Amino acid sequence: MSEQWLIDTLKSRTGYRDIRYAQDSQVDLLNSHNIDPIILVGHLGIQLQNPEDYIADGFHEIENSEILTTAIQFICRREILSEVRDKVKYGYSNQSPFGNDSNYSSLLFLRAEVVAKTNTKIWWSEVIGLIMPRVS
Repeated sequence: MSEQWLIDTLKSRTGYRDIRYAQDSQVDLLNSHNIDPIILVGHLGIQLQNPEDYIADGFHEIENSEILTTAIQFICRREILSEVRDKVKYGYSNQSPFGNDSNYSSLLFLRAEVVAKTNTKIWWSEVIGLIMPRVS
């Protein structure tokens, strides 16, 4: 899945315009005077669907799908966190980079957490996954 596909999907489904690639150091965004939500998208890595089942055995590995993990971070006023999160979650829920074949694999929620906060703003990180089924 390309990050650009996810950015375009979120733009079309949420109505937010300031959606961009995440960078490693953007702490200054929390202190900006911008009052509109800023949404940042960036891949994190790949993990196994069932890491506890990892066995260095080709037959078991085929049955243990990989999950591409991606962070969708957003910075917004604290009082609209719930609203922004609802729109962002709607933006990626049941979406698939495989066109109309969402039965093959679609985006799913993995976890979320606060990255940072001030008196007026909050920086939220939502981690989503795309299961990449193995073909045997």
